[in-house]
Amino acid sequence: MRLYKLLILTASLLPLNLVAKEISNIEVIEDSVALAAEQDSIKEARKKARLEKEEAFKKLTRGEAIQVWHVQEPSAIEIPTTADTLHLNYQAATTPVYQKYLGAEWLGNMGLPAQSTTFSERPSNSLTGDYIFQKPYNAYYLGVNDVYFYNTRVPYTNISFYTGGYTQHGEDRLNGLFTVNPNQRLNLGLCFDYIYGRGSFFNQSSDGINGAINLSYRGEKYSVYFIAGLNNYRNRENGGIASDNDLANMDDSYNVPVKFGNAEAQSTFRSYYFWMNHQYHIGYNKQDPDDSEKYEYIPVMTLAYTMKYEGSRKRYYEKSIPANFYANNYYSDKCTRDTTSINYLRNVLSVTFNEGFKPWMVFSLRAFAEVDWEENMKLIADSTYSWNSQAKVSVGGELFKRKGNTTFGVLGEVLLLGSDKRLAFNVNGDFNTIIPLKTCSLTINAVGHIKSLNPSYFQEHYYSNHFIWENKFNNIWDARGYGKIGIPNKWVDFEVGAGWQGLKEYIFFNKEAVPEQSKNFIQIVSGEAKVNLKLWWFHWENKAIIQYTSKPEELPLPLLSVYSNFYAAFQVFKVLNIQLGVDCRYNTAYYANAYMPATGQFYLQDQVLCGNYPEMNLYANFKLKKFRFFVMWYNFSNLFCPPKYFTVPHEPLNPSMVKIGLSWNFFD
Repeated sequence: MRLYKLLILTASLLPLNLVAKEISNIEVIEDSVALAAEQDSIKEARKKARLEKEEAFKKLTRGEAIQVWHVQEPSAIEIPTTADTLHLNYQAATTPVYQKYLGAEWLGNMGLPAQSTTFSERPSNSLTGDYIFQKPYNAYYLGVNDVYFYNTRVPYTNISFYTGGYTQHGEDRLNGLFTVNPNQRLNLGLCFDYIYGRGSFFNQSSDGINGAINLSYRGEKYSVYFIAGLNNYRNRENGGIASDNDLANMDDSYNVPVKFGNAEAQSTFRSYYFWMNHQYHIGYNKQDPDDSEKYEYIPVMTLAYTMKYEGSRKRYYEKSIPANFYANNYYSDKCTRDTTSINYLRNVLSVTFNEGFKPWMVFSLRAFAEVDWEENMKLIADSTYSWNSQAKVSVGGELFKRKGNTTFGVLGEVLLLGSDKRLAFNVNGDFNTIIPLKTCSLTINAVGHIKSLNPSYFQEHYYSNHFIWENKFNNIWDARGYGKIGIPNKWVDFEVGAGWQGLKEYIFFNKEAVPEQSKNFIQIVSGEAKVNLKLWWFHWENKAIIQYTSKPEELPLPLLSVYSNFYAAFQVFKVLNIQLGVDCRYNTAYYANAYMPATGQFYLQDQVLCGNYPEMNLYANFKLKKFRFFVMWYNFSNLFCPPKYFTVPHEPLNPSMVKIGLSWNFFD
């Protein structure tokens, strides 16, 4: 009976066991499917992460994942820019003068003094800290506005090297950059630029180095910028070639006679500065409408303090006096040791109400006060020096908008206590807007200023072996208005602009190479056009500037300056970018300023016409991932054009030569 009951119980439980086994099998299958799906999901996630990493690396190498900006002193307004990773027109890096100027009055060798042929690009006197002996080196000078700040996820390093010409007469340039972010808000950077031009002509060598250490911290409530900069330039002076006709029959440019002969003359300019800007932002936390736990700090008002100390020195040395070049030798007939210097300390306090903290606050409003101390040193006899110290006080205000498609700014400042207790003022403004159209956009830009500026200390007082002057000049009056419109698109980038500038009591260096104040009202009417065309691989970039000056005998300018660049740009094997092209710079003939070695200044002359010469370069640029390379045949037009490659009388450009350069970016 018990066996019978056991068999019945087993038989009744058997279907349940079968069902349980089936359920177990289904669970195993479901687990396998889930595991396979999870593995596929992991593979897909890994693939997506790998693709994102590759795209992030591509963005890094293109500079897209790096934030880059520079600041305007003294208010430290940030101006965004892009990292230098493009290969297009990379060959221009071998000529620093043409990186800043369309055309230049230039002594021809890399590192030698230069000034722009476009008058609006020349620096005018400033309200404080003006030093005329710095201006000829502005093409190479690394100032606060030229130092770039970065925000990068990984350390970024760039090393670039350029060389050209023969071993004994060639030129080299080495520059580098390193920047790193220890955290999201703090960045440290280092940059340097070394120039060594041996010179194609006798006693024309140059060497210079500039660099900066910079730091930035951008917090919600507190931010700081710091720059320690150095500029050091040295060049030999040869007075120019003895006869311009020697260029037509020369075998070696180094053997062409120069005016200084074997007399050893040398100019040096040295400058160092420390600049720091502190900003404390007062505001409130605003809740994110999409995330109740997320808040954004809105700065309502910014209190700022800017400090800058700069010391600059200009020296001119002659081991022996050049024969028949200078009219006077005031303290020695054997050698020359001229020295001037300037030291100044700038302090600026400002308060700014920031745009955007409320919908109705569509612009920023800033008020500032500046107190400066300036010390100028000059010779008063051989090895005897005189110092002049003075305090300068100025106040001002600024209304500006820097966000959105339309931006503008108006700044006004008054120098209450200036040179010899003279007043001065500066009012300037800008307006920029972008108007979207159907297939492109219309850009409108305008700038203008009205200034009354004190003469520079060294425009009025100077003592040296060859030049002495004591002047009492009036304030310089300067007014300018300029407007530009553009229609950039995929195939044609077009811009056209026009402007007017008026100068009263303008100070220039006359034909005797000493300062003189004009009694005339000088007017400059200018026009500018840029047309860049693109068709398939082919590009044609053009820029032209027209300048008419009412007093060319006091302010000579070329009527027309042109830059044209024709090239083909394409990619090989999807990794190698290539640019092949030829560019040309040209300006009409005019009585360009001559150069005075003893003072380093450009001065008037009416004996030699310069210009009417196409300076042409044939080049090829290559970019492979993080590596860039170029080769250029510089000034090859001197092979088929008459030897008139002068932008300054008797100071020829370097003859035809081959230049090469390479640049390597490191992102790790």
